[in-house]
Amino acid sequence: MVALLLDHWRYAGRFALASLLITTGLFMATSTVFAQSGQGTLLRGQALLGNEALTSGTVVLHHLIGGTQGELDSVSLGTDGTFSLTLPNPPDPAIRDIYLASIRHDGVLYFGTPLTEPEHLDSIYRIQTYDTAFAPSGGADLPIEIRNVFFEFDGDRWHITDLIEVYNETGRTLVSEDPGFIWSYPLIPGATDFELGQAEMSPENISLEAGQLLIRTPLPPGERLFVVTYKLDEPFVSIPMPGLTTVMELLVREPAPPMIVEGLDSFPRVELEPGTTYRRYSGNNLTGSSINLSEAKIPFELPVSWMSLILGVVLGGAALFLLNRDPIRANTRGAAVNLGDRESMIHRIAVLDETFKSQEDWSEREHEEYLMERAKLLQRVRGTD
Repeated sequence: MVALLLDHWRYAGRFALASLLITTGLFMATSTVFAQSGQGTLLRGQALLGNEALTSGTVVLHHLIGGTQGELDSVSLGTDGTFSLTLPNPPDPAIRDIYLASIRHDGVLYFGTPLTEPEHLDSIYRIQTYDTAFAPSGGADLPIEIRNVFFEFDGDRWHITDLIEVYNETGRTLVSEDPGFIWSYPLIPGATDFELGQAEMSPENISLEAGQLLIRTPLPPGERLFVVTYKLDEPFVSIPMPGLTTVMELLVREPAPPMIVEGLDSFPRVELEPGTTYRRYSGNNLTGSSINLSEAKIPFELPVSWMSLILGVVLGGAALFLLNRDPIRANTRGAAVNLGDRESMIHRIAVLDETFKSQEDWSEREHEEYLMERAKLLQRVRGTD
């Protein structure tokens, strides 16, 4: 379960940060640190280019409060990448009073982590930047670190939540040449009602076209998470998975029809929320494969009621045979019970079983009464033999 991207405890902070940056039109964030002086709130920081100091550029201080944002101040970098900015007051989480700083390098705007707590004023605030590289014309070939696909039936259609964490391993921020894209990924064929959910970057240049997730916004090194929701008419589909996928998790919320999942291993069910269970299928280091979901063929089984009726007919035929073969037995107590009564008992057992199975909340007393009544009916059936 470590790989589940829908682990709300692990990703709640990242989603909140992504929402904040998207709302204000900002791009990316890295490590969180601050410093404070006796004369006021002083932000001391350093801009980095990869593992080295960024030696030139202008740092801009942003203030976010009450859902609005503005630029407060700007300062040039020192030759060692350091800078200092004065804040009007410390950040205050009670009123969502937040600060952060940005710098532009090679045409890409980079942000440090939003500063939300006064205790963040203790050390150096860093803004991480990278050199850039153009993605190939058909998009970069990047591995998927983790992919989680959730199938949930909403009573009419299947609601799919697709969480894709792509990994930029190039060490550079990938950019596109107009009107190209940086990276694309195919979603499940036949899907409709696409919606882009949480993302860890600005959504203006993230789109869904012809069943493909297209990324045009700059893609820095490391992991980036994209969440897409869409709908399917049925769950028996093929999930395309080009390239390398380090971890793949498929979770199907119950109740769901029996299915065969080719390409993943089946694991015990998981309960992600109280009372809600999911079938879990998982695989590691998948290369250029697809996951195929097909309907499982269940061997034909007669319903309990039909089996009871057939049993009644068999028993009835046996009794008739015995009555016709041995007239003396026709006068015994056992033969005095009407054959119709035997069929009635079997039918009543079937009805009793169906009634018990159709109701969920049985008390212990009701369960005992059901077992006693069923035992009495069985005794009467056996007694007529």
